[in-house]
Amino acid sequence: MANLQEYIHRSSMIPGWTRNEDAEELARASFSLSRDAIIVEIGAFLGCCTVLLAGARCVQGSGEVHSVDPFDCSGDAFSLPYYQDIVASLGGGSLRDHFEANIQRAGLSDWVQVHHGRAAGVAATWKVPIGLLLLDGDQSPRGAREAFDSWVPFLKPGGIIVLRNTKPREYAEGHDGHRRLVVEQIFPPRFTDVRLVGATTFARKAADHSHHLKPGPSV
Repeated sequence: MANLQEYIHRSSMIPGWTRNEDAEELARASFSLSRDAIIVEIGAFLGCCTVLLAGARCVQGSGEVHSVDPFDCSGDAFSLPYYQDIVASLGGGSLRDHFEANIQRAGLSDWVQVHHGRAAGVAATWKVPIGLLLLDGDQSPRGAREAFDSWVPFLKPGGIIVLRNTKPREYAEGHDGHRRLVVEQIFPPRFTDVRLVGATTFARKAADHSHHLKPGPSV
């Protein structure tokens, strides 16, 4: 069986944006979960993060990663041409086929379930509590908020939420949805242990999140 570092290396060979300390921390977060952990990632693309999440569970010997993606290269307007160029560089074809081939090459097909659809649509029929939620899909303010509102209710108290692309910086118009979520939503009392690693925010859902949230400062 491969170890955690080997899966981090395998992930780095897949086109994507989660690298170095961000990748290592995401793998460790998955590895830290209890037995039979259920993980949901919103936005799978080619499987870069999927390999980190599922590889860690494979090393642990239990758990499951549910990858939610429409597999049509859609998302915020800023990201769309980047997605399309990357798929074209791979020879075109089905994005889902490329994703599944990457997962198979990593030996992780048995650890991953694919949900071909958009975040809110898949959430509408979801029933299982989850231990880790990765938001890495549509980064428009509307799309990011929709995914957040649809999936956070399923995150267990003490569960980990991970939001990619949240470093304080100047964002392209319509590409700052995850950053806005961190500023406006990811703070006590609803979330604790909030920390930024590279460009990725990690936090835990508090056991008692019944308090009304105050609006956060503007981005």
